Amino acid sequence: MSISASKNYDLAVIGGGVVGLWCAYLGAKAGLKIALFEANTIASGASGGLLGALMPHMPTQWYEKKQFQFEALIDLEPFAQQLEAESGIDCGYARVGRILPLSLPEHEIEAKQKCDAAAIQWARPNRNYEMRTVKKPTHPNWPHEDVMPHGATIDNFSARINPRGVTSALLRCISDKVDILENSPVELQADKSLKMPDGGHIIARDIIVTAGLNSFDLLQPFVPSLSGRPIKGQAAMLDTKLDPQLPVVHQAGVYLIVHNDGRTAVGSTSEREFEDGHTTDHLLEEVIEKARRICPLVGNAPVVERWASLRMQPYGRDPLVGPVPEHEGLHICTGGFKITFGIAHRMAAAVLAPIIGNPALEMPPSFQVENRVNHIFPRT
Repeated sequence: MSISASKNYDLAVIGGGVVGLWCAYLGAKAGLKIALFEANTIASGASGGLLGALMPHMPTQWYEKKQFQFEALIDLEPFAQQLEAESGIDCGYARVGRILPLSLPEHEIEAKQKCDAAAIQWARPNRNYEMRTVKKPTHPNWPHEDVMPHGATIDNFSARINPRGVTSALLRCISDKVDILENSPVELQADKSLKMPDGGHIIARDIIVTAGLNSFDLLQPFVPSLSGRPIKGQAAMLDTKLDPQLPVVHQAGVYLIVHNDGRTAVGSTSEREFEDGHTTDHLLEEVIEKARRICPLVGNAPVVERWASLRMQPYGRDPLVGPVPEHEGLHICTGGFKITFGIAHRMAAAVLAPIIGNPALEMPPSFQVENRVNHIFPRT
């Protein structure tokens, strides 16, 4: 789509990953005139992955970040249903639970503490979310008994979603409401106008930067103290024909997630050092072989897709959500890292609240840009 350089907007969203799509979707629902700019193609980076694990933080040592994610994971279920109804696209959402094998004797003590904490922190009226321990797999070879010599914890709160399903659904929902420009890297000017690749300038009353690692380059003239690092992730899809209600398995850093079509996504790596951030290598092959040993139910199912991309982890670890101090109309909403798909809609709602006049959504102090700029929450 082409845009006239003289066209003005209520909101410009920079970045077409899952967070940017949620910002555009919720902003359009509020009646804003929106332009969405993506330097490549929509959801072509970390948002185009395979896994889609929606797993809560452990219920022990509860604090604001865990509460924010917990509420977001509850909210996401009706949001996914709404997206499917509006778009006609399957988001692949299901609350299938999660099983975590216990490999050491001390893990049994920790498991009891987690189960007791879940009974308190996950309590909700009319919803029986729980974590419990089991001695054997709830499904044969999912996982193999050998990887859980001291049993396992299993919960009924964890879920999964199809990353490509939800981004496709969001894109379809906004396609006739938002001006979407792919392959359109923009530059933020000192006056907060957007310089287009053809030299034209776009004006927007508010701007949300949600461009992953590129966010820091875009915002460097305004908040040079914010930065992050790229983390390479690799995953694969196995051509299985399994029950899509099987729980997510997480063992020794390896995830196995059966999606609605019966295929199994396995992953993932978290690599700080790498030569090529977009090409799979031997580390993924090791993950695939571990996955086959952990859950023999996948058998020798062929690999139908291998995927690699770079995820952004802000220094300070937590997401950055909210207005940029001393720069009216400029906002940032990025950095969910491993939990982005579970909280992206809530991040978007939080950053949009002051823009559309909604009551402020309570956020963990560590998410707030002002606190990070002022080093209240130090870089780690």
